[in-house]
Amino acid sequence: MIKIIFENDKEVFLEPSELNKPLLQISLDAGIPHIHACGGNARCSTCRVLIQEGDENLLPRNEKETALAQKKGFPDNVRLACQTKTTGDIVLRRLVIDEADQALASTFSDLTSGIEKPVAILFSDIRGFTSFSESHLPYDVVHILNRYFYRMGDKVLKYGGIIDKYIGDGLMAIFGLEDPDPVRSNLSAIRSALEMRSELENLNTYLQNHLGSEFEIGIGINYGTAILGKLGHPLSMSFTAIGDTVNSASRIETTTKKAGAKILISQKVYESVKERINKGRSFETKLKGKTGNYRVHEVLGTKNNCEGSIWQETGYRIWDKIDPTEAGAWLRMVFHASSIFSADGEWLGLEGSIRFPTILNDENNRGVTKQLEAIIHLKEDLEKEGRVGIPSLADMIALSGALALQKAGGPQVHILPGRKDSSYPNGRMLMPVDSPDIKDSLDYFSMMGFSTRDTVLLLGVHTLGWHAKGSFTETPNIFNNHYFRDLLLDGGVKMLATDRALLASEETKRMVMEYALSESLFFKDFQGLYQRLVEQKRLEES
Repeated sequence: MIKIIFENDKEVFLEPSELNKPLLQISLDAGIPHIHACGGNARCSTCRVLIQEGDENLLPRNEKETALAQKKGFPDNVRLACQTKTTGDIVLRRLVIDEADQALASTFSDLTSGIEKPVAILFSDIRGFTSFSESHLPYDVVHILNRYFYRMGDKVLKYGGIIDKYIGDGLMAIFGLEDPDPVRSNLSAIRSALEMRSELENLNTYLQNHLGSEFEIGIGINYGTAILGKLGHPLSMSFTAIGDTVNSASRIETTTKKAGAKILISQKVYESVKERINKGRSFETKLKGKTGNYRVHEVLGTKNNCEGSIWQETGYRIWDKIDPTEAGAWLRMVFHASSIFSADGEWLGLEGSIRFPTILNDENNRGVTKQLEAIIHLKEDLEKEGRVGIPSLADMIALSGALALQKAGGPQVHILPGRKDSSYPNGRMLMPVDSPDIKDSLDYFSMMGFSTRDTVLLLGVHTLGWHAKGSFTETPNIFNNHYFRDLLLDGGVKMLATDRALLASEETKRMVMEYALSESLFFKDFQGLYQRLVEQKRLEES
């Protein structure tokens, strides 16, 4: 007999011949009030179950379940009972029990289940901020907090962390969501903390000059398993981490004030990075709300051998060079560097190289000269340092555009190295003309192998930056879908003839409407397009 335990419901015993039925039918046959709003057709998630034991006895997800699980973000141990079959004993629990659960499950398509994952948690807090806020005008308090959070958050994002939340004058960040290596996750959190401290010195100069005050912050870092998921009211949910790892990180940050330390890490963090940091004091302490003593360590800096790959370090250096108010220029540079053709009109792609003087000094590049020179000088600096495996100029340009996109609030694009700076002495830059005829834009981008939708997406980058007569949108420093919204609202009065031409074709106008209605769709499609723009020639040759 096969035993299926529906936790908090009942145990069901089946003959092996009865296992051709999905779990939902088995539970219904046993009299369990198993909710299935769509009738068991994998069109909702109300029948989902959490597998406690015996997941090895389950058949793999079928096509229907896979599609819905990806859409909802289900972890491996959450299955649709209407689609899942078992070959042996299992223990499971229904996740949608009553009408309130059913309403919550159907509110949003991206409602995710909680998962457990090891991550590094960073907490920072401004010491004595209450007295600062009491002695300054509300406008000054909000202004300086926003300035502070912008600078601190930039260091979190630089090292691959995500800003979980702001708590008054405190900040919580998570590292290692996409990297399972504890050493890299903890080093990223530590390097972020150290640069937050350095950035505070610059901010304090501003504070002292304008408000006669200075900030002091404490930073605590812990590593361990946390519960990750979306929490809150369905109309205002946010991704977060909860659990003992998070609580302990907060308590370690609180301990910095008592210890007179700037950065403290837990024993678990220290064990993973002890060979790669410069440690100060170590001591036993009690953490508020916790029993027993906890060992924490003061971090003074990192050792030279803590640096990651040259590709990663190049990214860090480029990140610091990118002013978010110039993100549009950085992306324009990528487009210009990808708009190089041979003498007979063959598209050479990003590897065609913008480094030749005839191209570098092209009149079209006047608006991106600063960005081009920054990349060229960075490559020269790395060469002077004798670094091994320095990325090509084409690699650096591709990476810089992706980082500029991220800094402007756009989607993250993962760029890998491997491009070559090929020698095409007769290469030339061809730029699209500002034409009211959409055919001119379509013809130009078709020479690069791009479709009509690709053309709409490429023009959509104008949501950032300026042209000769002003900005394209009212938010020129933020990557969003306002370009498409403005086109529909006022016909693109602030834009160029090329942009307005998108409304002249029913096909392109429909695509403009799609992206105006869904920023997430624009982000997803642009992410894929950017990767093809900087990768396509290399992929074709391979």
